Amino acid sequence: MERILERLLLLARADQPDFVELEEMELDRFLEDVFLRWSEVAPRTWRLGMLARGTLRADPEQLRIALDALLENAVKYSEPGDRIELSSRATGNKVAIEVADAGIGVPDEAHSRIFERFARADPARTRSAGGVGLGLAIVDTIVKAHGGRCQVSRKARGSVFGIQLPGFSAVSPSLQSAVVHAAGASLN
Repeated sequence: MERILERLLLLARADQPDFVELEEMELDRFLEDVFLRWSEVAPRTWRLGMLARGTLRADPEQLRIALDALLENAVKYSEPGDRIELSSRATGNKVAIEVADAGIGVPDEAHSRIFERFARADPARTRSAGGVGLGLAIVDTIVKAHGGRCQVSRKARGSVFGIQLPGFSAVSPSLQSAVVHAAGASLN
Protein backbone atom coordinates (compact mmCIF):
# COMPACT_ATOMS: atom_id res chain seq x y z
CA MET A 1 0.00 0.00 0.00
CA GLU A 2 2.86 2.35 0.86
CA ARG A 3 4.40 1.88 -2.59
CA ILE A 4 1.09 2.68 -4.29
CA LEU A 5 0.83 5.89 -2.27
CA GLU A 6 4.41 6.86 -3.19
CA ARG A 7 3.61 6.36 -6.87
CA LEU A 8 0.40 8.37 -6.64
CA LEU A 9 2.29 11.20 -4.91
CA LEU A 10 4.92 11.16 -7.64
CA LEU A 11 2.19 11.47 -10.27
CA ALA A 12 0.58 14.33 -8.31
CA ARG A 13 3.92 16.19 -8.13
CA ALA A 14 4.32 16.03 -11.91
CA ASP A 15 2.50 19.36 -12.31
CA GLN A 16 5.02 21.18 -10.10
CA PRO A 17 7.58 23.35 -11.92
CA ASP A 18 10.48 21.63 -10.13
CA PHE A 19 9.32 18.09 -10.93
CA VAL A 20 12.40 17.61 -13.12
CA GLU A 21 15.71 19.29 -12.35
CA LEU A 22 17.75 19.09 -15.53
CA GLU A 23 21.50 18.62 -15.50
CA GLU A 24 24.13 17.33 -17.91
CA MET A 25 24.77 13.63 -17.38
CA GLU A 26 26.94 11.07 -19.16
CA LEU A 27 24.24 8.82 -20.56
CA ASP A 28 26.31 5.72 -21.30
CA ARG A 29 27.75 5.60 -17.77
CA PHE A 30 24.32 6.24 -16.27
CA LEU A 31 22.81 3.36 -18.28
CA GLU A 32 25.71 1.07 -17.38
CA ASP A 33 25.05 1.76 -13.67
CA VAL A 34 21.32 1.06 -14.03
CA PHE A 35 22.07 -2.12 -15.97
CA LEU A 36 24.61 -3.43 -13.44
CA ARG A 37 22.26 -2.84 -10.52
CA TRP A 38 19.41 -4.75 -12.18
CA SER A 39 21.56 -7.56 -13.57
CA GLU A 40 22.72 -8.38 -10.04
CA VAL A 41 19.24 -8.72 -8.50
CA ALA A 42 17.10 -10.55 -11.05
CA PRO A 43 17.91 -13.99 -12.49
CA ARG A 44 17.50 -13.20 -16.19
CA THR A 45 19.85 -13.31 -19.15
CA TRP A 46 20.92 -9.67 -19.15
CA ARG A 47 22.43 -7.95 -22.18
CA LEU A 48 23.76 -4.42 -22.38
CA GLY A 49 23.32 -3.48 -26.03
CA MET A 50 24.87 -0.63 -27.96
CA LEU A 51 24.91 2.61 -26.00
CA ALA A 52 24.89 6.12 -27.44
CA ARG A 53 27.94 7.93 -26.12
CA GLY A 54 27.42 11.49 -25.03
CA THR A 55 25.64 13.73 -22.57
CA LEU A 56 21.95 14.07 -21.92
CA ARG A 57 20.27 17.04 -20.29
CA ALA A 58 17.92 15.26 -17.89
CA ASP A 59 16.99 14.71 -14.27
CA PRO A 60 19.04 11.64 -13.26
CA GLU A 61 16.80 10.71 -10.33
CA GLN A 62 13.57 10.89 -12.33
CA LEU A 63 15.14 9.09 -15.30
CA ARG A 64 16.33 6.34 -12.95
CA ILE A 65 12.77 5.98 -11.60
CA ALA A 66 11.44 5.64 -15.17
CA LEU A 67 14.05 3.07 -16.20
CA ASP A 68 13.55 1.13 -12.97
CA ALA A 69 9.83 0.90 -13.77
CA LEU A 70 10.56 -0.40 -17.29
CA LEU A 71 13.10 -2.93 -16.05
CA GLU A 72 10.85 -4.00 -13.18
CA ASN A 73 8.09 -4.74 -15.69
CA ALA A 74 10.52 -6.65 -17.91
CA VAL A 75 11.43 -8.83 -14.92
CA LYS A 76 7.81 -9.22 -13.75
CA TYR A 77 6.53 -10.38 -17.12
CA SER A 78 9.39 -12.70 -18.04
CA GLU A 79 10.76 -15.94 -16.63
CA PRO A 80 14.14 -16.70 -15.06
CA GLY A 81 16.64 -17.14 -17.88
CA ASP A 82 14.66 -14.97 -20.33
CA ARG A 83 16.64 -12.25 -22.06
CA ILE A 84 16.34 -8.57 -21.11
CA GLU A 85 18.34 -5.97 -23.04
CA LEU A 86 19.00 -2.31 -22.29
CA SER A 87 20.30 -0.16 -25.16
CA SER A 88 20.29 3.38 -26.53
CA ARG A 89 20.82 5.08 -29.87
CA ALA A 90 21.09 8.70 -30.89
CA THR A 91 19.46 10.54 -33.76
CA GLY A 92 20.56 14.16 -33.90
CA ASN A 93 19.92 15.78 -30.54
CA LYS A 94 17.53 13.01 -29.43
CA VAL A 95 18.25 9.68 -27.83
CA ALA A 96 16.10 6.56 -27.72
CA ILE A 97 16.54 4.28 -24.73
CA GLU A 98 15.03 0.81 -25.10
CA VAL A 99 14.25 -2.07 -22.79
CA ALA A 100 13.57 -5.27 -24.75
CA ASP A 101 12.42 -8.48 -23.10
CA ALA A 102 11.41 -11.98 -24.09
CA GLY A 103 8.42 -12.04 -21.74
CA ILE A 104 4.69 -12.40 -22.36
CA GLY A 105 4.45 -9.28 -24.52
CA VAL A 106 1.77 -6.62 -24.75
CA PRO A 107 -1.22 -7.35 -27.00
CA ASP A 108 -1.51 -4.92 -29.93
CA GLU A 109 -4.92 -3.73 -28.73
CA ALA A 110 -3.38 -2.57 -25.43
CA HIS A 111 -0.64 -0.40 -27.00
CA SER A 112 -2.80 2.74 -27.17
CA ARG A 113 -3.64 2.71 -23.44
CA ILE A 114 -0.70 0.94 -21.81
CA PHE A 115 0.82 4.21 -20.48
CA GLU A 116 -2.44 5.38 -18.85
CA ARG A 117 -2.89 5.29 -15.08
CA PHE A 118 -4.17 1.93 -13.80
CA ALA A 119 -3.87 0.36 -17.27
CA ARG A 120 -3.16 -3.36 -17.44
CA ALA A 121 -2.40 -5.14 -20.70
CA ASP A 122 -4.38 -8.22 -19.70
CA PRO A 123 -5.63 -8.35 -16.10
CA ALA A 124 -6.12 -12.12 -16.24
CA ARG A 125 -2.50 -12.76 -17.26
CA THR A 126 -0.93 -10.11 -15.03
CA ARG A 127 -2.82 -10.54 -11.76
CA SER A 128 -0.11 -12.78 -10.30
CA ALA A 129 2.60 -10.20 -11.07
CA GLY A 130 1.13 -7.67 -8.65
CA GLY A 131 0.97 -3.92 -9.05
CA VAL A 132 -1.96 -1.72 -9.95
CA GLY A 133 -0.93 -0.32 -13.31
CA LEU A 134 0.92 2.84 -12.26
CA GLY A 135 4.47 1.98 -13.34
CA LEU A 136 4.13 2.79 -17.04
CA ALA A 137 2.02 5.88 -16.24
CA ILE A 138 4.95 7.10 -14.14
CA VAL A 139 7.36 6.39 -17.00
CA ASP A 140 5.16 8.37 -19.39
CA THR A 141 4.80 11.27 -16.93
CA ILE A 142 8.56 11.52 -16.35
CA VAL A 143 9.38 11.25 -20.05
CA LYS A 144 6.80 13.91 -21.00
CA ALA A 145 8.20 16.22 -18.28
CA HIS A 146 11.53 15.94 -20.14
CA GLY A 147 9.83 16.82 -23.45
CA GLY A 148 10.01 13.24 -24.69
CA ARG A 149 7.66 10.43 -25.63
CA CYS A 150 7.15 6.73 -24.88
CA GLN A 151 6.37 3.84 -27.18
CA VAL A 152 5.87 0.10 -27.06
CA SER A 153 6.20 -2.50 -29.77
CA ARG A 154 5.71 -6.21 -29.86
CA LYS A 155 8.36 -8.70 -30.86
CA ALA A 156 7.81 -12.32 -31.87
CA ARG A 157 8.23 -13.00 -28.15
CA GLY A 158 8.18 -10.15 -25.67
CA SER A 159 8.07 -6.38 -25.93
CA VAL A 160 10.27 -3.39 -26.58
CA PHE A 161 9.56 -0.32 -24.47
CA GLY A 162 11.25 2.83 -25.68
CA ILE A 163 11.61 6.35 -24.43
CA GLN A 164 12.80 9.14 -26.68
CA LEU A 165 14.32 12.21 -25.05
CA PRO A 166 15.62 15.52 -26.41
CA GLY A 167 18.76 17.23 -25.13
CA PHE A 168 21.35 14.69 -26.24
CA SER A 169 24.85 15.71 -27.36
CA ALA A 170 26.83 12.88 -28.90
CA VAL A 171 30.55 12.51 -28.31
CA SER A 172 32.21 13.64 -31.53
CA PRO A 173 33.89 10.80 -33.49
CA SER A 174 37.35 12.36 -33.03
CA LEU A 175 36.83 12.73 -29.27
CA GLN A 176 35.42 9.21 -29.04
CA SER A 177 38.49 7.90 -30.86
CA ALA A 178 40.79 9.79 -28.48
CA VAL A 179 38.96 8.36 -25.47
CA VAL A 180 39.21 4.81 -26.82
CA HIS A 181 42.92 5.18 -27.68
CA ALA A 182 43.63 6.74 -24.28
CA ALA A 183 42.18 3.61 -22.71
CA GLY A 184 44.67 1.48 -24.68
CA ALA A 185 42.10 0.05 -27.08
CA SER A 186 41.89 0.16 -30.82
CA LEU A 187 38.97 0.97 -33.09
CA ASN A 188 39.98 -1.79 -35.53
